[in-house]
Amino acid sequence: MNQALRGVRVLGICWRAAVASELEYRLNFASNVALSVFWMAWATAGASVYFRFDDDVAGWTQAEVLVVIGLFFTLNGLRQLLLQPNLERMNEYVRRGTLDFLLTKPFDAQLLVSLRHLNVSNVLDAPLGLTLAGIGLRLSGHAVTPAALASFLLLLLAAVLLLYGLTLVLMALAVTLMAADELGQVSFSFVELARFPVQLYRDPVQSILTIVPVAFLTTFPAEALLGRLDPYLLLVAPAVAVAAVALASVFWHRSLRAYTGASG
Repeated sequence: MNQALRGVRVLGICWRAAVASELEYRLNFASNVALSVFWMAWATAGASVYFRFDDDVAGWTQAEVLVVIGLFFTLNGLRQLLLQPNLERMNEYVRRGTLDFLLTKPFDAQLLVSLRHLNVSNVLDAPLGLTLAGIGLRLSGHAVTPAALASFLLLLLAAVLLLYGLTLVLMALAVTLMAADELGQVSFSFVELARFPVQLYRDPVQSILTIVPVAFLTTFPAEALLGRLDPYLLLVAPAVAVAAVALASVFWHRSLRAYTGASG
């Protein structure tokens, strides 16, 4: 418990410094928020094309698809806020020897390297995405029950853990490949596939996206919120997320054992 509280305090110090730095450029922050709103509006308008001649596509109405798009912006916002800025720095850490310095800190190197920095410009992306999901839910006419809300929150947490696991694997690869810039595109592409419900893809792509598991990011949380989730996924999704983080952590520590330092 003390170790966990200490980790929270250290990350809190790092995040406060990031916020203080970003507040020096308020115009840049405001422009990024406006840009996020624009892209959400653009995505919403683009999705309407699919429903020009039909009320539903693959069992999804336009309002229900808005829920998925909102969750896509939520997860992508969290990725850009918490994960992407740290992944982008991995190449520099390895090349300049900064990773050697971080590994000597009396703190969990995995947490320090993967969550130390924030991209504060994207701090409102997740709330904006949840707002869009709420609008879609309201337009769909579905009533949210306490059970549906609890299921949604559980699956949303599982989706965040899956993203973290993926990012940690990419960081481990960056330690040996020194290609964090290109690996960052893998992270974006993985989330981008979750922009729409997986049912909108044809087989075998739909099955692949369920196994990978892209469907766990937005489709399953949206189905939970809409009250039509298969109950077994309430067990499968958290199990998959925890397993993904555990395996990613093992891969990360193995990459560190093979790491010879900046002079290696």
